[in-house]
Amino acid sequence: MTQYPNLKIDPEFSEKIPPLTEDEFNQLRENILEAGEVYNPIVTWHGTIVDGHNRWKIILEHPEIKWHVQEKNFTDKWAAFDWMYKNQLGRRNLTDEQRTYMIGKMYEARKKSHGGNRGNQYTDLPNTQIGNLAKQGTAGEIARELGMGNNTVIRAEKFMQGVDAIKSVNHEAADKILSGKAKANKMTVQSYANAEPEAIKQAADAILHDKAIETPKKPAPRTDRHTRRDERDEEKRDPNFTPVYTEEMLLEDFRLNGQTYVELLRSTVEERANAITDENRPKIKAIIDDIIDEIRKVRESL
Repeated sequence: MTQYPNLKIDPEFSEKIPPLTEDEFNQLRENILEAGEVYNPIVTWHGTIVDGHNRWKIILEHPEIKWHVQEKNFTDKWAAFDWMYKNQLGRRNLTDEQRTYMIGKMYEARKKSHGGNRGNQYTDLPNTQIGNLAKQGTAGEIARELGMGNNTVIRAEKFMQGVDAIKSVNHEAADKILSGKAKANKMTVQSYANAEPEAIKQAADAILHDKAIETPKKPAPRTDRHTRRDERDEEKRDPNFTPVYTEEMLLEDFRLNGQTYVELLRSTVEERANAITDENRPKIKAIIDDIIDEIRKVRESL
């Protein structure tokens, strides 16, 4: 057996992938010990493990088993992340939340990679020439590879950012979201990507106590810093002062709220496509028609 005594573990790689459950890890150990070898290689980049952290742990526990290393030549760490997430997406039995999170991470990594995804030797993905990249963008390219819509990839990144925001204050709460055990739908989690720190802390606490979380309230509409400072000064002088709420802010509120509902419906259609049949499609359309009627009523009330 070839020895690789200097393999390195970097938390930047080892902590990127949702961990195996105890049962999953025990099953992996049992499978490896029964086979007497690790079939999948420990993938490294400059001697640092990129894929195979769980297998490496078992190897260290049982040095008698056979194993091997595959060194890859990534252009940068983001290219390594890109490969790592795609590899995991095709291998593991993931929860819907874990899968969405990793798609978001894959999208983030590919955008940040210096080499992009233009035929680098770290990947064998088809149809990734510069012309396609320019035509479809990174989201479109990943969507084609994974067989989904562009918007699904973009929403996955927003979900990932929401999870990471919650992870920044409580790792356990984020893990609970990814396990599918939190009382929070993906649309709500997305809304915490740019939430106020206190709102994020409250959401994490609610998740840990098995409570549902809601979309955080938006901060009060603001203009530029100077205008807002003037408003605060005015508030001190006059307790009845009302902050400026411009027409532009009003229109933006209507626009954003409308887009939120449309995106939620579109997300449901895309993510539940397998459950939509010829039999229930008319019922779904009828529900959407009812929603449209309610929107018309709101419009007529103006």
